[in-house]
Amino acid sequence: MDGGVVTAVKAANEELLERTVIELKSVVSVETVSPLIEALNNAGTEALIEIHIRHNGGGEVDSLIALLRAIVSTKAQVEITIGRYVMSAAATLWLWFWLWPVPHVKALMPLKPAVLMYHRPRQTCGGNGDYYCFAESLKDGDPVKQSLQDKIKIFDELFDALLQRLGWSSLSDASLVLEDVSYQHHLQHLKEAYYGNKDCIFPVFPDQGATDEDVRAE
Repeated sequence: MDGGVVTAVKAANEELLERTVIELKSVVSVETVSPLIEALNNAGTEALIEIHIRHNGGGEVDSLIALLRAIVSTKAQVEITIGRYVMSAAATLWLWFWLWPVPHVKALMPLKPAVLMYHRPRQTCGGNGDYYCFAESLKDGDPVKQSLQDKIKIFDELFDALLQRLGWSSLSDASLVLEDVSYQHHLQHLKEAYYGNKDCIFPVFPDQGATDEDVRAE
C-alpha cells in the first residue's frame, strides 16, 4: 500500500519556513499514516508540513486518532489541504482542525470546490467491507460495541460543532408548513441523516466560512 509521496520544497525567502508536502495518497491506515507521523515527530520549529488529501475514501479511525495526536504534538507548523472528494476518516482529519483549530495547525479551504462525506463510526464485514453494523446492533458487553461508542462520542461532538459552524444556532425553525406541505431545513435533514447512521455529503467551496487566514492563494 502506498504510504504517501513526500516532496520537500526549499523556501525561496530565508524568512519563510521550509515546506514539506506530504500527500495522503491512499485510505487512512497504519501504512499510510506512518510516514506522516514520522515526519511530524522529527520536525523542528523551523518546518512547515502540508498534509494534502484528495480523492480519499476514508480508512481506520484508530490510525486517524494516532495521526491527530502527532499533528497536535509536533513542533512544526502544519497546514491541512483537501481536493476533489474526501470521505469518512480522511474528511474527519480536515474537519477536526477547521472546527477546532490549534495555534500551529491550519485547515485551509480548497482551491476549487470539493466534496466531503462524513458519518458515524461503524463496523464492517465482507470481502470489501460491503456490510455495515452500528453500535446499536451489538450486544452490551461486546468489546467492539464499547470501542465504537467511544469513537462515536468524538465524532458526534465534531458533527455538532460542524452544525454550529454551518448556522444551526441561528436557525429559527427546523421546519415550516406552507400551503399544508411540511418543509424541513437542510441542516435538520443533515442532522437526522447523521444520527440515523447515514452518510452525509456536503460541498466545501473556497470561500465557505473562510477567514483571511483560511483562504489559499495559488
